[in-house]
Amino acid sequence: MSTLNTAITGLLTAQRSLTTTGHNIANVNTPGFSRQVVGQSAQTPQFTGAGYIGSGVVVDSITRVHSEFLTTQLRNSTSSNAENQVFYQLAGRIDNMLADDQTGLSPSLLNFFNAVQDVADLPTSVSARQSLLSEAQTLTSSFRFLDSQMATLTDEVRVTIKENVAEINSLARSIADINERIVDGMNGDPGMQPNDLLDQRDELIRQLSEFVSVSTTAQGDGAVNVFTGNGFPIVLGKSTSTFRVSETYFGNFEVTMTSAFSTVNITDNLGGGNLGGLLKFQNDMLNPVRNSLGRLAIGLADAINDQHALGLDLDGLPGQAIFNIGGAEVLPLGGAVNTVSAAITDPAALGNSDYSLVFNGGTSYTLRRLSDNQTTAIDTGGTSPFTTAAVDGFTLTITAGATAGDEYIIRPAINGARDLGVLLSDPRKVAAAAPLRAGESVNANGLPDNSGNAAITQVNVSSSTGIPLAADITLTFDAANNEFVLSSPPGGTLAYNPATDSAGKQFTIAAAGNASFSISGVPADGDSFVIGNNTGANGDNRNALALSDLQTQNLLLNGTSTFQDTFGQMVADIGTRTRQAEISSLATGSLLNQAVEARESLSGVNLDEEAANLLKFQQAFQAAAQVISTADRLFQELLNAFR
Repeated sequence: MSTLNTAITGLLTAQRSLTTTGHNIANVNTPGFSRQVVGQSAQTPQFTGAGYIGSGVVVDSITRVHSEFLTTQLRNSTSSNAENQVFYQLAGRIDNMLADDQTGLSPSLLNFFNAVQDVADLPTSVSARQSLLSEAQTLTSSFRFLDSQMATLTDEVRVTIKENVAEINSLARSIADINERIVDGMNGDPGMQPNDLLDQRDELIRQLSEFVSVSTTAQGDGAVNVFTGNGFPIVLGKSTSTFRVSETYFGNFEVTMTSAFSTVNITDNLGGGNLGGLLKFQNDMLNPVRNSLGRLAIGLADAINDQHALGLDLDGLPGQAIFNIGGAEVLPLGGAVNTVSAAITDPAALGNSDYSLVFNGGTSYTLRRLSDNQTTAIDTGGTSPFTTAAVDGFTLTITAGATAGDEYIIRPAINGARDLGVLLSDPRKVAAAAPLRAGESVNANGLPDNSGNAAITQVNVSSSTGIPLAADITLTFDAANNEFVLSSPPGGTLAYNPATDSAGKQFTIAAAGNASFSISGVPADGDSFVIGNNTGANGDNRNALALSDLQTQNLLLNGTSTFQDTFGQMVADIGTRTRQAEISSLATGSLLNQAVEARESLSGVNLDEEAANLLKFQQAFQAAAQVISTADRLFQELLNAFR
């Protein structure tokens, strides 16, 4: 080959190298761009009698500097970090909301029980009773506010999930389109790599990993198949699956994937990315927290109402319910006939989970606790309606009419905070007094006539059975038999031996509201005490004191926790999980930065390096041009020699 042709190959090679370097510099800030390098090799030399003479250079490839391992590592880190970030951000909002001194429940709970104590201190004060009702309103408002904020969070999660699903579908279509362009560009030749298209596809898959965990496999024609982390196909060559999201009931989202072959519910198989983080937050934190808040509201209101019903108001009437309590929610799914109802029987036993009830056919049902999938078998035995035994503080009443496969969602506590309200508006209706009182029998002049030194305490009741009393109950001491004889009704005797019981002995009369009292001292034969209705006792504060005592009693979580402790445990658990999410977010963020740096160190454009390449290739271009110029002069000299 002539010197001129040899120089031309060098000139063209230098030109292509300069173009590639310029392309690298131009895309220094392009997301996902991998720097490209020109591969060159010497052309086949020509043989002469003196040996082989070189014939120039040829560009044999323009390749991108790329590592599939680093690209995969970047995708995985992106997906993990996106999931932890979104979970941490949303969890932090709940944590701040519940722990806040202004919006949290702690101040409202404390102020309510302080108001109850004020009524106990001033049982005849109407203003103290009005203050109690005002604090009850404030407490219910706090519950409803927190519940509404969590419902708003659910609305935000719903919108964001739909936006994420739309982005996933859009990215999947873009990946399929670019797959087609890459296949056409390669045209069956693996050596013909459309570098910029490959970078664009990698960047689209990386963006997809921000929404859901993905994995990829390469096809022989240059296309890439993209799957969810659990192996469901998102993109297969030029075809895509379509994600859809539905809300089967409030706060429960299901994601389905429709391909050319089938539609599959993949909710439980999604992980990573924003979508995985949103579903994890909704299912593992937001719904349980709403249930926990509802459980606290139901338990508090139920205990207050029960105790208040055992007292007497300023007009001597039995106490009415202070709070309105919401009921359990039953949701038939998929057009199932509504043949199931639920009732809360023991607020102390309520959990923070929802339940699924499925009719198996015949007389068989299966109740599944969704938080841990623990199941309870139910057989109605053909009875309709059939009421189950209590399960986690509630019962189900099932009426015939369901079809095999029908499913019902049971949500015992989800609306407890939302439905909480104050029923009492008249401060005179606050029942501060106890319904019964006890005392020594008196003579016709109203003076005590017992000759012994025995004494009886005031009566506390724990039930409304037999209240008010149809007649006073007289307890007369029979020294011969060491017992108190009760008048009828209810009749009967209470054993009391002054020699051993004078320090005080506790008694309970079940027929009189489980009336409990203590007798101490040494009664004389015939001494008697009278338990009667507490009429005209406006200054009595015993029921107010009993209401106040509820603050420190373990009435929730199966009798292991007070109201304040239950709320404190909920806040502490949320705080712990939020802190764990923060730590995970920081850790995955650090791993993501390392993955970005590792990729950039290999594939990123280094402007200093490219500037040096520019100078190198410029000089090569100039040298090749000089060779052409020299060859031209030699040729002209040769022509001139023959003129």
